Amino acid sequence: MKLLFSDIDGTLILKDQTISPAVAEALDKMARAGHGLVLSSGRPVDSIMAVFKMIENRVPTPFARTLIIAGNGAQIYDRTAGEMLFEKRVPIPYVDKLQDLAESMEVHLQTYTDTHIICIREDAESERYRTKVILPLQISPRLSDALDKPPCKLLALSVKGSEALMPFRTRVGELFGDVLHTLFSGEGYLEIVAKDVDKGIALSYIAEKFGVAMEDTYAVGDYDNDLSMILAAGNGYAMANATESVKAAAPHVTRKANAEDGILEVLSAMMTS
Repeated sequence: MKLLFSDIDGTLILKDQTISPAVAEALDKMARAGHGLVLSSGRPVDSIMAVFKMIENRVPTPFARTLIIAGNGAQIYDRTAGEMLFEKRVPIPYVDKLQDLAESMEVHLQTYTDTHIICIREDAESERYRTKVILPLQISPRLSDALDKPPCKLLALSVKGSEALMPFRTRVGELFGDVLHTLFSGEGYLEIVAKDVDKGIALSYIAEKFGVAMEDTYAVGDYDNDLSMILAAGNGYAMANATESVKAAAPHVTRKANAEDGILEVLSAMMTS
């Protein structure tokens, strides 16, 4: 069995949150060959489950194994077995510390339960986010009051872009860098997870657990949070629409972008190697 580790947004699915008929056909061919699919994202598990359901409505053959890497590696869920394999969460006291810092710097900050997005208030950032990630929104003036357990991640957002979040990112690193890790997952999307959490660590965990040789792992993505996964895989690809830093570091870069089904190049290489 080979495993495809694919980022979702900007990589596998199109802007309308679907996959093209050509990608569906290529995924079906992969499934018929007995290979597995791992969707890897900053999204929560429930949101990634919805993407899997969309794919399965278009791909008739079941994959040999389906797994989820959620929260940029904070959770690993075996969808085939219905079992959570790994979790590393952000301690509750740091949720409060991060909220206090975000409010002092006028930064939008949100977190998650297993089923809801938790925001301090609705604003332009939360509205934009929910056009991509369809989860119920819960408003809580103190984020921690809405949590029944520590969250897998927090997310700082800015409609002004990533540059507007850099002072906040720098301060988080100065104050909490011994416990927390930050990385950008999109323009204006700053992920905050526990230290030693990333997609590359998750890929290595899955390959070892299921006895998949590294040369049989394929990873593809487009943003900074995907780079550890791209580099950890035996066969790592950046999309043509990836950030320049990711393309410069990746072993391979697709010729075509996400909008042109660039992922087909990765699926073709997987099936012919």
